[in-house]
Amino acid sequence: MADDDIEKLLAEISGTTGSAGSGAGGQVARSGESSPARRDEGKTGGGRVAFAAISGVGLGVTTFMFGVLTPWTDALDMGAAGAFAAFVTALVAGPPRWFSS
Repeated sequence: MADDDIEKLLAEISGTTGSAGSGAGGQVARSGESSPARRDEGKTGGGRVAFAAISGVGLGVTTFMFGVLTPWTDALDMGAAGAFAAFVTALVAGPPRWFSS
């Protein structure tokens, strides 16, 4: 591409996104500026731990019941393993957006 084509593309992108170098589009963006939404700085991750605990209990009970219904498995071991796996997975992955709203 030639330098003129690149400049045209950059100007078009700036006009579309409302960047500072885009004339009227940039002025509109600057006049209506608002700060981006930020997470609460004071949170200690309580939502993450709560979600992990709920997930661990839910999957622990489910796998325990599966262990009770199947004669070739040990229900207590299955329940403990399922609870631990769900807790760790939910702790690492974090809660979905709908859980904290």
